[in-house]
Amino acid sequence: MNVELLNNVKQLNILVVGDFMIDKYIEGDVTRISPEAPVPVLRVTSKKSKLGGAGNVVNNLAMLGAKIRVAGCIGTDENGDQLMKELGELGVDTRYLEQNEDIQTITKTRLVSKKQQFLRYDEEEVKDVPESFCGLIRNNLEEVFRGIQILVISDYGKGTIRKELSQMLISYAAQNGISSLVDPKGTDYEKYAGATVCTPNMNELCTVLGRKIYTEEDIESYGKELRKELKIDNLMITRSEKGISLINKEGVKKDFPAVEKEVIDVTGAGDTVVSAVAVCLGVGYSVEDSCVIANIAASNVCSKFGAATLTLNELIGDIINSGEFKEVELSVARYIVKGLKEKGKKIVFTNGCFDLLHAGHVASFLQAKSFGDILVVAVNSDSSVKKIKGDKRPIISQKNRVKMLCSLECIDYVVVMEETTPEKILSILQPDIVVKGRDWEGKEMPEKKVIDSYGGVMKFIDLEEGLSTTNIIHKISEVY
Repeated sequence: MNVELLNNVKQLNILVVGDFMIDKYIEGDVTRISPEAPVPVLRVTSKKSKLGGAGNVVNNLAMLGAKIRVAGCIGTDENGDQLMKELGELGVDTRYLEQNEDIQTITKTRLVSKKQQFLRYDEEEVKDVPESFCGLIRNNLEEVFRGIQILVISDYGKGTIRKELSQMLISYAAQNGISSLVDPKGTDYEKYAGATVCTPNMNELCTVLGRKIYTEEDIESYGKELRKELKIDNLMITRSEKGISLINKEGVKKDFPAVEKEVIDVTGAGDTVVSAVAVCLGVGYSVEDSCVIANIAASNVCSKFGAATLTLNELIGDIINSGEFKEVELSVARYIVKGLKEKGKKIVFTNGCFDLLHAGHVASFLQAKSFGDILVVAVNSDSSVKKIKGDKRPIISQKNRVKMLCSLECIDYVVVMEETTPEKILSILQPDIVVKGRDWEGKEMPEKKVIDSYGGVMKFIDLEEGLSTTNIIHKISEVY
């Protein structure tokens, strides 16, 4: 998995359609109970407002670096003006966010003390947006989508996502090769038919199915049924501390565990998942990789208070430190190693073809890891193996050799090496310790000059007697 793909988010244009709101926070101290009634008295110390609802999705996307166009309907009231102002400050294209005098801007106000909510009051009138807004979108559909790579429908059930509007947007997106991502609400999922990804949480899934879900088998069977019925490519079910369950377009269920982190506040975590998946799909990740990254993003914001966001650098850092993606590009490995060295970690490096991974290799990795904190392994690409071993090698493809190395707990990162010797990688990573087999001791090695130039140390390890890929190949040949 190439973490650097995320840097392409700056070229990404995303259309967000949905229910836009204002979240207000009144914060203060509670030191006494009111003499008028048995309720706490909040001594106000600060007031602030944030974008809420679909606006929180926009906030997340903006923090990740995407360019955003929005469509929706809000009031001409003070809160509507505030919403437009905050979107403008983020550089959001608001041409299709209509302010209508018949609409009240939805506002949620939370009373907070010591990062704990003890009251929320909502100002809202739930009703379908006027036909004038649907007409605005219908009459300008080509312009609404001009330059857009991803459509996000953020439905909070407040009246913006009418069935005819939703289907018009999803159909246009599908006809023009634009992925559509839906965060659903309510019981009418027909309006989401044909979407690329739909992301209900467990409660929302139970609501639309009209039944309780008790087992993993229930999730799989009911989820497959719903996905097939609505012709949704991917049903991505968010499950709080259990992570994400994906039922993909092949009808296969895959589970992606949540990333463990202290949970402070789950407010807005669903919006973060939607935003992360939108960005990941937009820059070219698979739906499966998008699920993993979305879990990482959600764990970050749940460790903060309120409807929090995370930056692109935070997300990349969390991905790198998660251990979910051990295979990294050399340029990313350089970033990782530099950061780890700044934290005082000792970096160990070794390299090889590692064709037909065997017990001898594992023993070597364990010895290498004992010299430091982080073990980076460079594995020869298929083309460089052929140059070293001949046209009949490797036996195991590069992709599968990398996969096997990544599965070993003692290995922290894996880099594919196109060259036959590691001088280039060593000059870039400059690991503290470079490990070679004892059979290299006393021999001329081209990488020695590079290691000496930056002050690295070379260590030699004992090899398991009789264990080698060549011997294993010969034995298999004799037996079969």
